[in-house]
Amino acid sequence: MPFPFSIQFLPVENLSALATDENVLAAIRFASIASMEDTDKPLFSVGLPNLALSNIAEVWYSDTPVKTASIEGIQLAWNDDILFGHLLFDEAQYENTASATQYAYELILKTIKKHTYPHLLRIWNYLSSINKDEQGLLHYQDFCFGRQQTLNNAGTWGYVPPASTAIGTTCGGLQIYFIAARKPGTELKNPRQAADFLYPRLYGPVRPTFSRALIKEWKDTSHLYISSTSSIVGYEKRHRGQVQLQLDEALNNIEAIIKHATEKQNSPINSLTNLSYLKVYLCDLFMLSIAEELLIRRYGRQLPPVLFLRGDVCGTDLLIEVEAAYISEE
Repeated sequence: MPFPFSIQFLPVENLSALATDENVLAAIRFASIASMEDTDKPLFSVGLPNLALSNIAEVWYSDTPVKTASIEGIQLAWNDDILFGHLLFDEAQYENTASATQYAYELILKTIKKHTYPHLLRIWNYLSSINKDEQGLLHYQDFCFGRQQTLNNAGTWGYVPPASTAIGTTCGGLQIYFIAARKPGTELKNPRQAADFLYPRLYGPVRPTFSRALIKEWKDTSHLYISSTSSIVGYEKRHRGQVQLQLDEALNNIEAIIKHATEKQNSPINSLTNLSYLKVYLCDLFMLSIAEELLIRRYGRQLPPVLFLRGDVCGTDLLIEVEAAYISEE
């Protein structure tokens, strides 16, 4: 198999119709409410409205038939190289966001180990009211605490953190999906940003645990997974309240990661225009035209596919985040 999976953005009326396609690993729609189809295969909606393309689904294809299962609420699909998992549950059933997150991550680590795909490569975390303050901690900080408790308990000292996204929704529910592999990827730093473990304690009781980006070598190709990236230089937020300048800075950060990947890991791409897609998370619909205009001005017709999603960025001063990936199909 030349590549473990590919991603296409397609008009799909009914996600459940993809359940019988043996080469579909997963399919994701972006909508106002988070939901999952009644099937083992990961077919689900993320609770983030798509601001530009309402009927588009993100469809993950395997070059070989996949196996599926639903175990303790996690929808799973896998081939010889990669395991895709998705879970969605009501965190209100738990004492707080930290305990809900700890439960979710313990379940994820147990599941990937049981299926012999023990290395997380990329993970997406969507939680309600990400900037809500409860007893002096934001929901995001509570989330980070629960995640770190799981890692501490598991004793994962040689852990290569996955590339990660954490975005707030307004629909409720803790929703996480991920990809895992039999061998780890290689963590990439962003020369313009502080490493996660260097963040000062003023940002929360524990530091966030993720890779700014991860490069993964497969049999005949390599992938680059870039975490959701904001207007931060060093560890300081830049351009508070200014959408256009924040997007410009986030794109500068992504370009720095791409350059670093080329210099340090011989990445096959050398420009943002070579990426397979961008996802732009916006705190408000009014930002859409500003973001579209800036991207066109910077990259013209060479832009990869872009999804614009309504979601809350961690920290009230940050209005926009961008994630990206290079997924070779050759």
